[in-house]
Amino acid sequence: MTRAEIKQQAKDRLHGKWGWAIGLDILGAIMGSLVGGITVGILAAMVATGVTFSYLHLIDHDDKGNGVFNNIFSAFTGPHAMAVFLNMLLASIFLALWSLLLVIPGIIKGFSYSQVPYILRDMQESGSDIGATDAIKASRELMNGHKWEYFVLQLSFIGWRILASIPFGLGNLWLTPYIRATNAAYYRQLAGDQFRTQPQAAESDTTQA
Repeated sequence: MTRAEIKQQAKDRLHGKWGWAIGLDILGAIMGSLVGGITVGILAAMVATGVTFSYLHLIDHDDKGNGVFNNIFSAFTGPHAMAVFLNMLLASIFLALWSLLLVIPGIIKGFSYSQVPYILRDMQESGSDIGATDAIKASRELMNGHKWEYFVLQLSFIGWRILASIPFGLGNLWLTPYIRATNAAYYRQLAGDQFRTQPQAAESDTTQA
């Protein structure tokens, strides 16, 4: 799929669901602020991860999932919640350490780790065992040779970001769901189904064959 086709898929999935997406983002931001305010930032990141899970579900299934609240807290309630927490925590720590060196290495590493929540969602749904850094490693490998492509995709929204800031940034209510759905569609195009199958099962099948 081209960049234009990925964006079109995002818009198609959002058709008739803009109100849900805007509500998801607003409520996710509010809950993230509340959780982050009384605990630590990583728990707020877990709320954001739940929102990311929801957009990937939207791309895969073209529906709104199990309700806004369930979607927002899906990173906390899944069967591998601790593994999700550890991968997100360590990704945040690694990124912070890289950013301490220089801005550019931090940005590049941000691209390397950008697919971590999507991979976690696929691994979780597949029933695979998830180690504390499995999704981080998988994201780094997946983004090899695709960082510039991902950067250009983000850059393609710059015109919309300028327009969305007028007046008073209200346009971001619509732009944010569009960007998030596009990023989820990009991940699915890039990763395919490779993280949605159990590696143990694949090895067993190969042995039997």
